[in-house]
Amino acid sequence: MELKDLVVSAPYAVKDGCLGYMRSEKGGEPYFVKLCNFVPFITSQLIVDDGAETKVRVEIGGFDFRGSPLQTITVSDEKFNSLDWVRNNWGFEFNLETGQTVKDRIRYFLQATAVQADKKTVFAVTGWKRISSQWKFLMPGDEKTTVSLEGRCSNYEFIRSADPNNVVQTLALPYSVAPKEIMFPLAAFAFLSPLNSFLKKAQYEPKTVLMLCGKTGSKKSTLAALICSFFGRFSTTELPLSFRDTANSIIRQSFALKDVLTVIDDYHPSTGKDAAQMNASAQMIFRAYGNRVGRGRLNANSEPMTDRYPQGNAIITAEFLPDVGESGTARFISLELGRDDVNNDELSHYQQLAADGVLSSCMFQYTEWIRETFLRDKTEDAFVKYLAGFCKECRKELTEKGKQNGIKLRDRLLDDMVSLHVGFSFFCDFLLAKTCIMPEAKPAMLEEFDAVILNLAVKQQSQTEQEQPTHKFLRKLKSLIDSGAVGIAKKEISEAYPTLDPPRLVGYEDDAYYYLDKSLSHRAVKKLCDDQGEGFAISENGLAKALLSEGISEGDNEGNTTKIVKIGRKQAFEGDRE
Repeated sequence: MELKDLVVSAPYAVKDGCLGYMRSEKGGEPYFVKLCNFVPFITSQLIVDDGAETKVRVEIGGFDFRGSPLQTITVSDEKFNSLDWVRNNWGFEFNLETGQTVKDRIRYFLQATAVQADKKTVFAVTGWKRISSQWKFLMPGDEKTTVSLEGRCSNYEFIRSADPNNVVQTLALPYSVAPKEIMFPLAAFAFLSPLNSFLKKAQYEPKTVLMLCGKTGSKKSTLAALICSFFGRFSTTELPLSFRDTANSIIRQSFALKDVLTVIDDYHPSTGKDAAQMNASAQMIFRAYGNRVGRGRLNANSEPMTDRYPQGNAIITAEFLPDVGESGTARFISLELGRDDVNNDELSHYQQLAADGVLSSCMFQYTEWIRETFLRDKTEDAFVKYLAGFCKECRKELTEKGKQNGIKLRDRLLDDMVSLHVGFSFFCDFLLAKTCIMPEAKPAMLEEFDAVILNLAVKQQSQTEQEQPTHKFLRKLKSLIDSGAVGIAKKEISEAYPTLDPPRLVGYEDDAYYYLDKSLSHRAVKKLCDDQGEGFAISENGLAKALLSEGISEGDNEGNTTKIVKIGRKQAFEGDRE
């Protein structure tokens, strides 16, 4: 559009490329009053839907005093009236005249131009949404529906190609690039992500993250970027989220990344301050994904704000596991990537496919298959009911397979394995529907997959148990005793010769038991953990109760968590089983 095409209604007028209005004095001729040395106008009204609330933004264009078009800018409703966006976006040469009513007059003129502007809805969220009674998977790259994400998340995009060859080329990915102990869970997590919205309604929403750990040079970030490329174009330098972002920023972005996979890159604290900050962020992230519940907050008017919590799935890359305690460890699944685990030739091959949009096209076809198969002629409730029944059956099957292999999984970890199985099973069904595999191949693929994730579950359960306060206490205490940092005296010798007690004594021992001083032993372990930058938050009495409940220590007949034992003429000590 040119300046001459802009409709300007009286009393406003344009003169010499400047906006103003016509003013009349009593009995005199109207004359032009300049408001600013440019002419702004609204090009579009945007209704921005971020999945929690809608906000209005406007796109504003303009002409300078020479009639040359200005860059179109987007202004939020909150900043519209101030007109500070003029200077901030177009520069200081664009000036407003003086006077108390100047801003208000320009604001009125701008709003008057809105009748000529387009109106459109912009989605600032991905994933499933019902639009005009039809289900649609929102992603950037759609010509009919505008989806706009901020910052590094702008790399999310579906290549909307229905070329079946793109699916065929993806078929071998879970069996290549890296060992199947790594690739199977990663692939399953990717194809699980578009099911999140419906799994939540089925009460089986995934409540874990994948922790891809490896030393520098193991290509963990490269591998994570490759898997994330099912939903866009990503590289090690353009991953969606990072531990250099604040935890609140990560969680807010993860709300917008609904039903897709994301990567939170680079957990590698290098200093004590880094460790404290990143561990705190990791704890918040694990709890957010593990609970799928937002933090209640109030706005400036003391009104409740809309909760924002993760709605997709996440891979975290790290050089080593964070110190987040038993509760945090239970909320992630660890995948250990060795330095030589990645096949560089296969990696390069799939990186090129990702760059060409093949992986993104495959995931687009997968979401279309879900829509056509489960959401077109059936109700949402029917799909949710199907998923609930499928997950329940998977839980029974995995429990039985675990029993056959002598594996008993805790409920939370079993649910995590069910989520992975569901993702991989839907991937197999998709390949079957696209005639990429024969019907007899699916059972064999699932059998191999279940064997991998059950072994993974055993390792994960052992790792979680090691983070229990009681296990940590015993490990740390043993290291203190072995190093001579604390003393343990022989009970028999001490009864006869109590003066032979070693320095820094925390207890005694015989052939069957340790007899520990509850306060001294707890204090020694807590100090060691603090010195090593690790957490040991359980209290002295809480530790005593935990040791008793797990059968590690003995209480007395009166219901106390500890038992008093006399050692010679010394102060009474409290006994713990060895």
